Amino acid sequence: MAGQVCTSTSRIYVQESVYEKFLEEFKKYTQENTTIGSQFDSNVTHGPQISKAQQEKIMSYVDSAKSEGARLILGGEASNKQGYFVDPTIFADVRNDMKASREEVFGPFVVVSSFKSEDEVIEKANDTEYGLGAAVFTKDIVRGHRVAGEIEAGMVWVGCIPFIIFVHEQS
Repeated sequence: MAGQVCTSTSRIYVQESVYEKFLEEFKKYTQENTTIGSQFDSNVTHGPQISKAQQEKIMSYVDSAKSEGARLILGGEASNKQGYFVDPTIFADVRNDMKASREEVFGPFVVVSSFKSEDEVIEKANDTEYGLGAAVFTKDIVRGHRVAGEIEAGMVWVGCIPFIIFVHEQS
């Protein structure tokens, strides 16, 4: 999670058959690879938010996701120790009609949803007012390019990290 980056991943769609395993591994990876602290420390991977107002805005999305029924996987806490920090936050079981999926959070916050079919994930990915960038992750390069061609975004990467991620089971 990159924080305030214009193509930072904010929505991830994972095929139903690997969904829970993905959540487990993503949480573990985030915990093991996040060092919170001063943005001037070269060992830090996660600095503070730009302002108290931005920190509060992110925390309002945490509250909204919880109240709308999303499952908190990691984070969701704020700290004001020498900066306006928000722990890397992962929510699962997020529907496209939820505020945290509909709006741009601009913080260390990602929502994860499952899908059954290619058509379903394309519909979900395109159900946004935004769409600066997207990415498709799959071992099937033909499928990756086909899905990328259907996603309505300014840029669509196949096999790189961006805004919306599509992960499908190995076949």
